Amino acid sequence: MSKQRHTTADVAAFESWLSVFRRPQTVNNRVHYATRLETWATAHGCTPWTLDTTQISAWLTTVGKSPATRKNALDAIRAFYRWGQHAGRVTGDPTAGLPHIRVPRGLPRPTPDHVLRSAVARCTRPTDILMLLLGSLGGLRVGEMAILRGEDINDGTIRVTGKGGHIRHVPVHPILAEALQLVPSHGWLFPSDRNPSGHYLPNSIAQRINDLLEEGWSAHTLRHRFATHVYSASLDILALRDLLGHADVSTTMVYTRVAAAKLARDVAAISTLPAVADRIHALAS
Repeated sequence: MSKQRHTTADVAAFESWLSVFRRPQTVNNRVHYATRLETWATAHGCTPWTLDTTQISAWLTTVGKSPATRKNALDAIRAFYRWGQHAGRVTGDPTAGLPHIRVPRGLPRPTPDHVLRSAVARCTRPTDILMLLLGSLGGLRVGEMAILRGEDINDGTIRVTGKGGHIRHVPVHPILAEALQLVPSHGWLFPSDRNPSGHYLPNSIAQRINDLLEEGWSAHTLRHRFATHVYSASLDILALRDLLGHADVSTTMVYTRVAAAKLARDVAAISTLPAVADRIHALAS
């Protein structure tokens, strides 16, 4: 690794570079981990540009225990080192020798009806209930909610700008349509005077949803609720992929496991001739 002196100006330059290619939420996330890496390196008498693969591996153990968190952190600093090479800060990439972190695919955790009802009862303003319904009846991520405008609601659909700037159109549920009547039809759906962008930050929406829901439930479990209901009703994995804005259908496949109970009921409901049951009883006697 090269021995150039590292300052916080590097993180600022990284942020500026990344902002050209990525959404604000992604930029904030990656800058967060780049800053944490810089702080850790300084505490260990190094700079990010003098760390080796073993040290990067040690740093990853400090960001959290879950594979998802560590993968998120590793993705962020891989981007940081790509910028470092592009900007001439470093000649090699200490993350290149690290294996990709696999995140186990677990079962979805849809927010139960009783939890959602209690959360709705706690709503004190129109934007509260709109956040809950966009998650539970529209399947939107908090980053997608944050940048919604009234102009994105048209002809019974929501125009959603998802990851990578990909656009999808989600049908508006009748109850969600009623909630949308409570907010302006033009401009940001979640305006904010505190944020220079003029709208709520995704983290602010996530925190407000957490405050409304009971402990253990989140904006993401509202999205799980939407997905499990849609798939159980349609059993159409490709349509669900499009509604959720997944790039890869393998990400959506997790919701097929939730439909097992419905499939069992459907199989049990297949009609049979009474004579079949009679014959089984006769053979059993």
